[in-house]
Amino acid sequence: MKARVLTVDELKALPRLAIVFIEYFDGDEGEASEEILAGMKCYDGTIIDEDASIYDDFEQDVAWNADGYWRFWDTMPTEERRKEVPWK
Repeated sequence: MKARVLTVDELKALPRLAIVFIEYFDGDEGEASEEILAGMKCYDGTIIDEDASIYDDFEQDVAWNADGYWRFWDTMPTEERRKEVPWK
């Protein structure tokens, strides 16, 4: 099964303790970060990642802005998969 990017509705519907993999596109650098962090869905509906960053506005998190944005994967994507799925 190939890793896929989750939609906002899918992120909201994730059950408590679900694990996602978070990738960041840096608008200033114009490229994706090499690092992917694991995140966990919390009881309050937020996602917290390994660096203790909290994602609580999924519409804003996945929306393009000058600083950058995130995409959330259902499983850890391979490097090949990351490259074949375009950033919006």
